[in-house]
Amino acid sequence: MEQEIRTALVDHLSYSSVTQLARNPLMFKKTYILKIYSNVYSPSAVVGTAAHKFCEHLLKGETVSKATELGLDYINRLSDVAIEYGKTGSREKIIADYTKAITFYMQESPDWSKRNILSVESSLTKVIHDLDGNALSIPAKAKSDVIWQSTREETFAGHTFPMGSLFIEDHKFSRGAGADDTEDDGARIIQAMFNYHVVKEELGEEPVAILFRETKISQNKDGSPQCNYYVIKFDQRHDFETFYNLYNDVTRFLSQPEPIFLPNFQDMFDGKEALTVYRQNLITSDAPVVVKKTHEVRYAEPSFVPATVDKVENINLSPEEKIKSKLLEFGIASETHETFTNGSVVMYTLKVSRGVKMTKIGALEKDLAIALKAQTIRIQAPIMGTDLVGIEVPHERRDIIPFLLEGQPDEKLVSRGTLNLPIGMDVYGNTIAYDLRDMPHLLVAGSTGSGKSVFLNVALRAISTQMDASELNLVLIDPKRVELSQFKDLPHLAGQIIFDHDKAVKALSWLVSEMNDRYETLEGENYRNIKEYNEDHVEKMKYIVCVIDEFAELMLTKTKGETSFAELAIVRLSQKARAVGIHLILATQRPSVDVVTGLIKANLPTRVAFMTTSRTDSQVILDQNGAEELTGRGDMLFLHPQTRGLQRLQGFFA
Repeated sequence: MEQEIRTALVDHLSYSSVTQLARNPLMFKKTYILKIYSNVYSPSAVVGTAAHKFCEHLLKGETVSKATELGLDYINRLSDVAIEYGKTGSREKIIADYTKAITFYMQESPDWSKRNILSVESSLTKVIHDLDGNALSIPAKAKSDVIWQSTREETFAGHTFPMGSLFIEDHKFSRGAGADDTEDDGARIIQAMFNYHVVKEELGEEPVAILFRETKISQNKDGSPQCNYYVIKFDQRHDFETFYNLYNDVTRFLSQPEPIFLPNFQDMFDGKEALTVYRQNLITSDAPVVVKKTHEVRYAEPSFVPATVDKVENINLSPEEKIKSKLLEFGIASETHETFTNGSVVMYTLKVSRGVKMTKIGALEKDLAIALKAQTIRIQAPIMGTDLVGIEVPHERRDIIPFLLEGQPDEKLVSRGTLNLPIGMDVYGNTIAYDLRDMPHLLVAGSTGSGKSVFLNVALRAISTQMDASELNLVLIDPKRVELSQFKDLPHLAGQIIFDHDKAVKALSWLVSEMNDRYETLEGENYRNIKEYNEDHVEKMKYIVCVIDEFAELMLTKTKGETSFAELAIVRLSQKARAVGIHLILATQRPSVDVVTGLIKANLPTRVAFMTTSRTDSQVILDQNGAEELTGRGDMLFLHPQTRGLQRLQGFFA
């Protein structure tokens, strides 16, 4: 009798497709036969995918910070329309859950250096065989998070395996019960079988078990492990027989000439796409359908706009409520999120309704200031890297953020052998410091009383603490004769503090000459920079930091020729001096275009703007408005080439 040869409707089977066929055949047809895919993800699915990307890049050799960044990048690249937020979801909650997931994962992560990793995030399609060696008709596809071989005896969930055992590991991230739950393991067994057969065909070796490593995102209050293992050993013959029976049943169904795909009526109309599939006559019926029309119900929209000004004054609204109310007056619905406070400002964050232009919110700056009874406010629309709007309001009670703790610099801000500059504290409570060698020069500007002098004071204290006189020289130029005098006894000084204009020009000339001499030394000995040179020499090349307070006096005093030379020297140093360990810190109260010239700005990308007297000054320093809205006394905007956009910081006090 001649055997009938049939063609299956799919080119492979997977754990996902088989379970979908069992649950909802119509949805199986939509996804795996018609190739109509849903592009909308639940928040939990987004968190899980981002966490998997973190694990993938981490196990492929990336640093924790880089792997974290790549996971966040996936979240941030998804548009709002691609996420089904539900009633309580938000992008901020997704990011928070992602952060918790990878934190718990890392806290209880094994030492992967002691495991032989064979594959990470491998997706394989193979013709698989049963225990008797018979090929199954439809190829199988499986994705394995990690395939690894033990280099020592391993124990998981009470199961001990000898050295050299081959494992498949699957990472799961959830809010619910962890891997030690008592739920039916049938679904896990099917997934395990797909992975076992595909890996066996690929490597020619039998895995001993699949490890479901489940990370619980919600914090266990009792201190129990956040990560648990659920182990399925590949030693139960009945698991294999069950899998082959299921596989053959599915194969027979999909090989029928006209298989009937029935819907699961509970979720058939869950979304527009499912309805579209149903309307395309994927299943048909001659039975008439009667639809009873119901009356239309109209709901009145609640109004948050007070009827009169008098009522507004009599209502004790919180700042968040005042912001929401004022935005509603202009037709902008919003939801308030977290509130952050640093020494100088309070930042209220909110999410506005879709379809609202950020420029429209930015134009309401003065209206919101009046509503909050604030002299000035600053609006970030949006906060960089989020879909939130930030409204910064001056703090009623100004807090001082000390640089010195019990007479000593904060250890988080200084590091021996570096040129770390403590910048300030952001609105989230993070202390910010950057190495001057990476900046590599700094422009500081602000009006009288803004905090510029205190900033320079802290910077010099920090620099002189981190390097001794054998490693660092300081060149201090102070035309005003008052700000830098307190450092006259520092052993790091390369001569006396310079107050005279002519001596300042000579000092700049010496720095240019020193820079050229150092380049000749490096070139002659085939070194690229001071770091490489110092690593190979006992007698080190000293770092030099030149601080010029009120360099406007230097630029505008004396003759035109002398001023031109000063500018030329500063530009040459800012362009070339980094590689030979010479760095500039320039400060001024007068950030006019004839002081902070285009050439100087182009070579000083790192800038600190304290309060300015006008928007024009802010534009000169930062190339944008904002500094004119600052509140003084250390309140600043910080621009660094490594960061996106401006940071609002409160400067340290020493």
